[in-house]
Amino acid sequence: MDNLPGMKSPLLPYRAGWLLGALLVSAAPLPAASPRETFLTAKQTATDANYRNDKAGLDAALARFAALSADPELGPRAAYHAAWTEWMLAASYFQDQQPAEAGKVLESGVTRLRIILDRNSADAEAHGLLGWMLMALGASNPARFPELAPQARDHRQRALELAPASPRIVMLEATMLCYAPKPELKERGFARWQDTLRLLDEEKSADPTLPDWGRTLADGWLANLLLTLDPTRKAEA
Repeated sequence: MDNLPGMKSPLLPYRAGWLLGALLVSAAPLPAASPRETFLTAKQTATDANYRNDKAGLDAALARFAALSADPELGPRAAYHAAWTEWMLAASYFQDQQPAEAGKVLESGVTRLRIILDRNSADAEAHGLLGWMLMALGASNPARFPELAPQARDHRQRALELAPASPRIVMLEATMLCYAPKPELKERGFARWQDTLRLLDEEKSADPTLPDWGRTLADGWLANLLLTLDPTRKAEA
């Protein structure tokens, strides 16, 4: 029932209280994300941004990973994924014909991975990713390729010794063999690519903080290798 003129509305205190409560709730800070939540958000952000060739998204993911570098549990994995993100960022710079910028982020990623390996020389995935990034760094600065290629080869070999069934490490070996000058090594490289695809299809990990990239990248990379190195295999690409 409407109030008579001059009478206070019995709803005013209720309405005022409700509005005040709503304001307080909306102004209350959200609970801080846990390190694991931050990690997984950064990983998904990096993956999505890479597919879109989105440098801003890659930078955002990189900042999140960097913020976790001192975390006692996730620090080494965050550093690994930060380096992976820098590798993908370098690929974006290469695509935009900016090799100098690519070289800068690759140097940063290489430094991260060397720190990981200084602390744990048995980290196979770090050895493998370092091999990838050293090859890319050589591509960004051909004058350094003679210096960097043997290092990449050594890290590939160590990674294979530690984790011969890792699809990312087998992919590294396959790619390096495909670029070898001898035809028989190229054929072995393409065969190892088939091993890579099988291992990626079989890979299952219960821990999403572990490296698991490769499946969605592999088909495109292999097609590019086939078209670049052996045009007679265009149908396979």
